[in-house]
This record gives sequence, structure tokens and C-alpha cells, in this order.
Amino acid sequence: MKTMNKYIVVLFIIFPFVKSNAQLNPMTAVYYQNQYLANPAMAGLQQQLTLNAGIRQQFSTMPGAPFSQFVTADYGFAGKAALGLQVHNDRAGLLKRTRAAASFAYHLPLDEASRQLSFGLSLSFADDDINVAAMRGDYDDLDVYGVNMRDTYLDGDFGIAYRTDRLQVQGALTNLKRLLKKDTYHASDQPIFFTAVSYRIPLSFATAEPKVVYRGVNGYRNLLDAGVNFEFSSPTVSKVNLLALYHSAGSATFGIGINWNNRLAVNGMYTTNTSPLQGYTTGDYELGISYSIFNK
Repeated sequence: MKTMNKYIVVLFIIFPFVKSNAQLNPMTAVYYQNQYLANPAMAGLQQQLTLNAGIRQQFSTMPGAPFSQFVTADYGFAGKAALGLQVHNDRAGLLKRTRAAASFAYHLPLDEASRQLSFGLSLSFADDDINVAAMRGDYDDLDVYGVNMRDTYLDGDFGIAYRTDRLQVQGALTNLKRLLKKDTYHASDQPIFFTAVSYRIPLSFATAEPKVVYRGVNGYRNLLDAGVNFEFSSPTVSKVNLLALYHSAGSATFGIGINWNNRLAVNGMYTTNTSPLQGYTTGDYELGISYSIFNK
């Protein structure tokens, strides 16, 4: 019992920082591997069905450590339209949040070359719960009851992107409901916008893609992410990539991935913790897998 009490005390001490860390460091896949996660305009960029899944877990044995997972599917039709679907599940301590979003994207060619202007819109449903079975306290607490009785939360995202063979500029407004109606239990700690610029540079030994991302999270100063992804050709597999990112929240991300014939890809990433958490855990690891079918 004393050991359990100690864990509970530690959890309550660092939980505000854990929650912030989850928002300040999104799933690393949003930067290169699965940009549809952050911007609905990036759904269905290719005429194929792309399936993605990923998990992120803290390197910690403490009960209730944050855990995130996602599944996405997007398909680009032969015309200009595309559809996408994504489901997220986040857990931290007793709190659980599930979010599902359906997206429509339209990719407009600007000329006969590779220039395209894309638009995307998502409609999402989210639900917050407290795991009563894991509680060590009053099961009849009105605050707990109030959280679990909340209605499913309806929201939306809008995104736009300009793309060429090398240049990519994009922006997205997320959680649009906050612009129309203030909601006290959903307003803080939520992403509010995402912008990014990247440029592919062919090198003699690889292709480098530096990228700068500027993000907003409600309740915090705006965040800057900067990094580069190197893509190497290999005689045994189609592509091998290495990436490194610095986050102005005070953390860094490093990753490696393998892509077989532009069909199956596996990626592993590690993100160091932001400054408030560095004395408690050693960081987060993330694993992702992608598979494409019905290629045109």
C-alpha cells in the first residue's frame, strides 16, 4: 500500500507536465511519414490506399505513464478528390481520450507539371473518460461522474497545401469549434494551428528534406520545430531514411525508417523529454508502420 501511495503522489506531482509534454510533442509521424495526421489537405496525395498505424510510449515503469496510438487510412481517387479516416487513442493516468475524424481533400493541379494546390476538411468526434476501475478513491465523486457523462465532442479541422516536386508549404487550423464556442474543458492544451515549409534537395548520396514547422497549442507560447530527413537508396531495400528534429519546447527527436518498394514502411523514433520531465523519465519511443495498396 505504501508503494502504491508513493506512485500516486508522484503521478499527481508530474501529471501537469506529462499532459503538457503530450501536446507539445505530437506524434513524430506528422512531420514526414504521415502528414495527414496534422493536415486534412495531405490526405490521398497518391492514387492508392495508404494504411498507417503508430504507437508512442514513455520509457517509464511508473503506472499510468502516457500512451498514444493512432490508425489512419487515406485514398486518392483517379480524379482530384481524396478521402481519409483517422482514429486516435490517448491515455495518461486515469484519463483516456478517443478521437475519430473523417476527411475530404481536393487536389487541384495548377499546370501540367507537378504544382498542386490542395484543400482539406475534417469532421471529428472526441470522447473523454476517467477509468473508474483503476481509481483508488471515491467512486461516487461528482467530478468523475461529470467527466464521464460529457457528450461526444464534435469538432472540425481545415487545411491547405501548395506542393511541387521539391517545395511544400502547408497550413492547418485545428479544433475549429473554439472559434465559434468557448468550451472550458476542451479549450486549453489543444492544438490550434499547424504550418510547415520543406524543400527536397537532391544530393550525390541521398535526398535531404529540411523542414521548419510553426505550431500553436492553446495555453502555451507558439512552438518551432526544425529538422531534416535524409533518404538513402539501398541495393537491398528501396529506401532508408534518417531524421533529426529540434523542438523549441526543449526536446529533440531522432528516427530511422525502412521503405520496401514504396509499399511497406517501418519507422522508429525517439524523443527526449521537455525540460520539466527530464528528471523523471528518459523520453518517449514511437513505432510506426505504413502499407500501400491499389497503387496506380
